[in-house]
Amino acid sequence: MDLAPYAAMGCFTSLYARDETYARRVWLLAVVGVGLTVAVAAGASASALGVGVWAPILVVAAVASGARYLSEVVALGAPAGLMFVFAAGVAGYAPRTWPEVGVSAGVTAAAAGLCWAAAVVGALAHPRAPERLALARALHAVADHLEDPSGRGVHRAEDAVRAAWRVLHARERGEGTRGLEVLAARAQGAIRGGSVVERARRAAELREVARRVRRRRVVDPLVEEGERVRLSAYADRVRAGARPVRVWSWGRASGAWVVRVAWLWGLGHGYWATVSAASVLQVAGVSATWHRTVQRGVGTVVGAVVAVGVFALVDISSVWVVIALVVACQVGAELVVMTNYAYAIVCVTPLTLALSALARPGEGTFDLVVERTASTVLGAVVGLVVCVVVADRGARARLEGALVECERACARVSACGGAGCRHRLVEALGDVEAAVAVAVGEPAVSVPGERVERVRGRARALLDREPEPV
Repeated sequence: MDLAPYAAMGCFTSLYARDETYARRVWLLAVVGVGLTVAVAAGASASALGVGVWAPILVVAAVASGARYLSEVVALGAPAGLMFVFAAGVAGYAPRTWPEVGVSAGVTAAAAGLCWAAAVVGALAHPRAPERLALARALHAVADHLEDPSGRGVHRAEDAVRAAWRVLHARERGEGTRGLEVLAARAQGAIRGGSVVERARRAAELREVARRVRRRRVVDPLVEEGERVRLSAYADRVRAGARPVRVWSWGRASGAWVVRVAWLWGLGHGYWATVSAASVLQVAGVSATWHRTVQRGVGTVVGAVVAVGVFALVDISSVWVVIALVVACQVGAELVVMTNYAYAIVCVTPLTLALSALARPGEGTFDLVVERTASTVLGAVVGLVVCVVVADRGARARLEGALVECERACARVSACGGAGCRHRLVEALGDVEAAVAVAVGEPAVSVPGERVERVRGRARALLDREPEPV
């Protein structure tokens, strides 16, 4: 049972690529599984060296920086490089001998392989299920916005449509994919414009299409020939011009070296501080990092209180009780993480403490709780400081590029007013909103407020006009 934590490290593979196509999952999850195995092997090797805390410090910090870079290069998505750091830290903290290094890595690899198989086996039954699910979510999000245009529904709708495009672009066009792309274009064009009655009608149609997309094997009958002709050219342009936007900063990645401070401060689980720093540095912009820091800090404190209560009620020395607790906390975290990050941390904190108790049965639970809280707060604060000190110098350039492209899209709509031009303007306006959200959170970036509002106002005025019938 002392190998159970390493099996858990391998099972982190299942946290990735949930919304990706099966073709992308096959290689992306293989990369994740290999990465987690290497992280465990590196951490265990550092522990086996027996030269004190410096070897684990250097290994965990190097894994943190390397995992951040890997997550950007392959567009790994949440939880990005976080789990690699956690895996290396757990392995580096637990005393291991050289024969045990291979066993620990082997258990991690076996668990990762099992999760890889579970994640890709669905392709045998329904090879385009991820694309259909992403499109159905987008259709429902747009319908929600049309029924209630107030609030932030428009941003959620735009994000959902962009996510659907990303999933569709990850696969080579084949049988049925053209119809899915045309439906994505329909959803994007329906986000803005139209009277109250027209919005209600379109919302009902989109919900019905979403239901049929998820249930029908053949999509083409859902797309009329006229709509296919009008929107296919636009879908081709979107596919040809799709490029992932990467935000990378070696300086901010260096926040992972906070593990040095944690271990030298006397915190045995120094990697907890590194995981915390890596977590808050995943988001772009100082403002978003500040929110993530507060959420992680508050969630950890509340989770620690919950853990104390749970540990007082159950026998933490029982392996099966710990396993049941880990499973329950994992399920809870996955259910609430999209609602609020702090809620997920409330569930993750007892999970982490339970795994630590499983790996080191002799440790006192109260000492673990105190150390977890101190390490997490330390890492979050240092991560925030690093984000403030190291400026994202590309934020202004990304904002300028988004504004220029949005102005060009506005000109195209004014000149032709066609469906394809409107779809491109919706996408360009979404790029502006995303770039503004990052730039506003960077103290070193001056945001041209008047120009941003002028471009936004013009784009929204053009999109609020009655669209041409499709």
